[in-house]
Parts: sequence; C-alpha cells; structure tokens
Amino acid sequence: MAEARLSTGVSIYYESHGQGEPLVLIPGTGFSCEVWKPFQLPRLSQSLNLVLHDPRGCGRSTRLQASCTIDQMACDVAALLDHLEIDSAHILGHSMGGRIALALALNYPRRVRSLILASSGSGPAGRTGSECIPGLPYRLVTELIEKGFEEYIRQEICESDAYFTPGFRARAPHRVREFYDLAWPTHANLHDYLRLCTARHNWEATHRLGEVRVSTLVITGSADVVGSNHVAQSEVLAKRIPKAEYKIIDGQSHGFFWEVPDEVNAWILDWVQSL
Repeated sequence: MAEARLSTGVSIYYESHGQGEPLVLIPGTGFSCEVWKPFQLPRLSQSLNLVLHDPRGCGRSTRLQASCTIDQMACDVAALLDHLEIDSAHILGHSMGGRIALALALNYPRRVRSLILASSGSGPAGRTGSECIPGLPYRLVTELIEKGFEEYIRQEICESDAYFTPGFRARAPHRVREFYDLAWPTHANLHDYLRLCTARHNWEATHRLGEVRVSTLVITGSADVVGSNHVAQSEVLAKRIPKAEYKIIDGQSHGFFWEVPDEVNAWILDWVQSL
C-alpha cells in the first residue's frame, strides 16, 4: 500500500501483490481498487505481480479539480509503471477502465504486453441508440437528479440488472450487498463522478482500433445490455481490433468479475500465461 506522486501531476494510491508477469487491473467508472480485493487479488497474485490502483478522482488518489480525460488517466498508468520500474505489463480494464487500457495501448504500445477489454467500448461511434453522440447521456442525468447520487449507485448495483443477474440477486442478496458495501466507501464523489462520466462519454477511439498491435481479448456478458449496451460495443472492439479474440460469458451482466469469480479468474490466468 503506497502513494506515488506521478509525473502527470497527480498522487495515485496503488498496491502491488505477488510475483511473476505484471498485470494491471483498472476498475470501472468511479470505483477504487478495493473492488478487486475479495476475489481477484487472492487468486491472481499467487502467480502474477498484480498491480492495483485508484484512478484519479477515485478512492485515495487525487480528487479532480477540473475536467479530466481518458488519455490523462492512461498517462497516469504509464507513469505508475515508470514509478514501479515496470517496462511493460498486461493490462485489464473493466468498463471505463477498458477505455483507459485501450488509450494506453494506442498511445504507449510498448508498455502493453496484452490487453483484456472487459465490458468496455471505444467511444460514441461504437455505441447504439441515443448514446451514439458525445456528452452525458440523458438517462444518466435524469436518474441522478430523480434518485440522488448515493441511491442511484445503490440501485444500479443492488436492484437493477446492470451488474448482477436477477437469479444471482435472488439466490445471494448478501453477496450483492457485500459488493456495494465494499465499493461505496471509496467510490468517487458526485462531482468527480460526473467529470469521470464526461470523460468516458466524450472519448472517441473507434477510428483508431485498427492501430492496436498487441494481443487483445475482448470479453463481455451476454446480458450486459442494461443502460449502455456493452455487447454491441464489445462486438465493435472485436471486429475492428486486428486478430482480437472475443469471449462471451453466457447469461452474465456487467458484474461478472464478482458473480462468477472462479470462472473469470481462470480465463484471466489462461490468457496471460498463454502469451
């Protein structure tokens, strides 16, 4: 557990666990690295050097004083690798974290050994419906206003089909609540969350997907279509990134890392160790 003052001008909280090939895990919008600790950290650190961090605006890292961009957050990851004296690493990004991982591969290709883009996308051009234009989605703004910030996050995790499937929420409500109780205390605050969402929805790299030269695994749950259709976005990634492998987890939604962790950890290790 440490804090690094990076050349990008921000302080980033990070942790490094285990030995072996370095794997950086980048969480989704607003989440800190705490979300990786119950399931991914114990298993993956047995055979990999697992690098976790709180992205800027989240958890224990520098709060946002102004707008930020996906490219800035990718620069933070590159600077963190410099700080840790890691020349290159496998990079796994979930949701918004996948956009950061993709930006890193596009702008710092020699720093990336491989990419895992989990339930992610490349920008508005890769989206469907009303979200195919830049800017905060109407649905997000109205739900935040109507529900309030904390209730919006709680409902999205605990009561909607966005993160966990209906069957899992019925069978294991305690697991769903445990995830919320883990994520919320270090979640980005409202002001930072809005800036992060703005960065997410204004970033566009669909036109650059053909430039990706590292081995890439695109993965999503077949039911990850609530709010933002990550299946459609993942299909764009898989079709346009040269030689990308595409994996669909049947029946899963956005939170498959925490609903079926044993399965997920197995394919992460298989991917990294096969390269």
